[in-house]
Amino acid sequence: MDPGLGQGQSPGLAAAFRHVERLLFGDTERPGLTLYDLERLVGYPARGDGPLAYTLPRTKALSGVQGVRLYYYPRDPHLQLIVEVEDLEGGKHLRHFRWNGFTWEVPEGGRGDLEATEEAAAPVQVGEDYFLGYPREEALELEREVRKGEAMGAKYLQCPRCGARVFYAPAVRPAEVACPRCGNPTLLFKTLSGGELPRDPLEALAEEQRALRRALEELLAYLRRKLGP
Repeated sequence: MDPGLGQGQSPGLAAAFRHVERLLFGDTERPGLTLYDLERLVGYPARGDGPLAYTLPRTKALSGVQGVRLYYYPRDPHLQLIVEVEDLEGGKHLRHFRWNGFTWEVPEGGRGDLEATEEAAAPVQVGEDYFLGYPREEALELEREVRKGEAMGAKYLQCPRCGARVFYAPAVRPAEVACPRCGNPTLLFKTLSGGELPRDPLEALAEEQRALRRALEELLAYLRRKLGP
């Protein structure tokens, strides 16, 4: 990530960019995100040729922004990843990257800020529910998880007048949302309840990477014992 990333920005925005930098390039505790890891997060190729999106889970490092999303373009050889950070005022700050076989790099001639990623002006309706701030592919996936009971912890708004449910992305300001079915501006804040929350995919990847690192270290130690220094 470019050295000036996050400099001159608000503390919350700078913290979010540092979080993204650690995610992509790694640190002393965990390796960076590889292209294979990104494809697993967004569901490629099972969910199609993209662009595919993944919303980072809320953490303390992201408390100063509305949300962070990763957009993956598997068919574009020049621009494979767009990172979108939405600040508390609704402004969008984007960075783009390309996988060079070893790590992420900014494409030649690339700029730090791009024009905002296009978003639907209205919520996407899937079945009886509405999904606001999600690309259609991600809305369809979330609807399937809701239907199967696998979306525990997902936040949504419910209209007390007509019963419509509006699932919203982290970048959406729920207080400003009105019911898309009847126009009621007073909606109830809800969370899907149930058993244990789904495991964070990023943490699952990190655990797999740590396990692989330990296995490699054990293999190297074994080879040194067998082959000598």
